[in-house]
Amino acid sequence: MNSADLRVPTVEQPVNSRSALRELFIRVSESCDLPPLPVVAVRAIALARDPNVGADQLVRVVSTDAALAARVVSIARSVRYMRREAPRNLDGAIQTVGFQALRRILIAASARAAYRADDAVAQALWEHGLATALAADELSLLAGEPRGGNAFIAGLMHDVGRLVLHLSDHVGFTALDREDEVREHEIFGVTHGQVGACLAEHWGLEDDIVWAILSHHRASGDSKLAQRIALADRIAYWIGYGGTRDVETVESIESDHQVAGFDEVAERVVQSFEIERALFA
Repeated sequence: MNSADLRVPTVEQPVNSRSALRELFIRVSESCDLPPLPVVAVRAIALARDPNVGADQLVRVVSTDAALAARVVSIARSVRYMRREAPRNLDGAIQTVGFQALRRILIAASARAAYRADDAVAQALWEHGLATALAADELSLLAGEPRGGNAFIAGLMHDVGRLVLHLSDHVGFTALDREDEVREHEIFGVTHGQVGACLAEHWGLEDDIVWAILSHHRASGDSKLAQRIALADRIAYWIGYGGTRDVETVESIESDHQVAGFDEVAERVVQSFEIERALFA
């Protein structure tokens, strides 16, 4: 992490230093089996950062993983990334979206692969993550920012820690009847936000994405991205893509209707969700 003094939200009380955050991430890495970023994605992302690399080199690398390549082409057809006409192949996808967007697409494609299609819990978590990402993207657009940026990736991965907890200990995860950080800490010794942030850092994502994942349930004025993900998360719940609606969540969501653009964003996500889900299949 680059920040010299990050305040880490924990169940007990905020912990306050970079060293404390590092210790937390080490503990999470030792206790949870964090899924690695695919080797091909790692290589392609590194190449995409090199200004001297051409599209043909990226095509050769990504095409060595047929499943990843197919998903990259599909996701590149999303309105989040498509600039002109829909790409027909990998070369067209890379030429259409550009190197910076390609990096985000590789992250999104890799994240999607972690949610197994034959696992009902994983699929429910994926749908919530995608709905949150779409809502965060629409909120960014309302704020005058481009689509497909960090808000989309942070929204997509904000609850990936819940997936890791589910895969690590299905029985323990089943004992969580709703999103409850205190209960998570009792069962696992960590919260899903902490696990998700650790995975995001492990995958080399930007600090603001890591922080937004870590603190999306305790978003403060220090992070506009965390605040945006927190609101997008509640929009996803509101339109039906989420877990059990406890009283606190319902009250929080109802108060959000006073936020400018809430209903507009919710409607846009409802309209686009099935199309976007098919692109990520």
